[in-house]
Amino acid sequence: MKDIIPIIQKEWGSFVGSEKGLFAIYAILILVWSFLPFNNLGTFALSGTVWWLFFSVIISGNFSNSAFVAERMNGSMEILLTAGFSRFGVLVGKMMFVIVMSVIIGCLCFSLSLLWVSLLGREGLAPGQSVGFTFVLYVAGTFMNVCAGAWLSIRLSSPRLIPFINILIVGIVCVIFYSLYYSLFISEWALIGLLGLGGFIFCFAAIKDFESEKIIAPIDV
Repeated sequence: MKDIIPIIQKEWGSFVGSEKGLFAIYAILILVWSFLPFNNLGTFALSGTVWWLFFSVIISGNFSNSAFVAERMNGSMEILLTAGFSRFGVLVGKMMFVIVMSVIIGCLCFSLSLLWVSLLGREGLAPGQSVGFTFVLYVAGTFMNVCAGAWLSIRLSSPRLIPFINILIVGIVCVIFYSLYYSLFISEWALIGLLGLGGFIFCFAAIKDFESEKIIAPIDV
């Protein structure tokens, strides 16, 4: 734990010190995506909430790129590991930072979506859905995306493939869920369970591979 907090503070400092254009991009993403989850009736149907999973891929992917991939490319990952920080602390600290920041941005976007619902006079959430369900779904998706991104940054040599593979993974999870949802009539909360299970699998895989990695080689771009 003593190594995790300094890593989170380092990542926060890097984020705050980023170019102003990056914050403009996040602002545009939040504004545009706040309209997308609505269907033509203006409600959050189950198919509409799945939009938040793909939003989590975009946001967590951007943070993961700077936290994992960029540091491997510029050599600062080696500096961290030779400065006395444990590998577990470095990996978990970075993952926690990406998850927290992604959730904060997701909350901002979701709050803006609810504001549009209120201003447009819509009914709000579709029957059976709730703000809590949608929020937990986004968090579960973020958790899986961050863990998968951390593992892929170790296993893959090209960072350009990571966002596409993350989208593919989310798509596969959604296909599995909808197959069970319409055939066995399982609860929509099973989607959150699948995402959480996938997140833990990728998390343990990332920790295992990161601990056993002997040489952090430059990534081919």
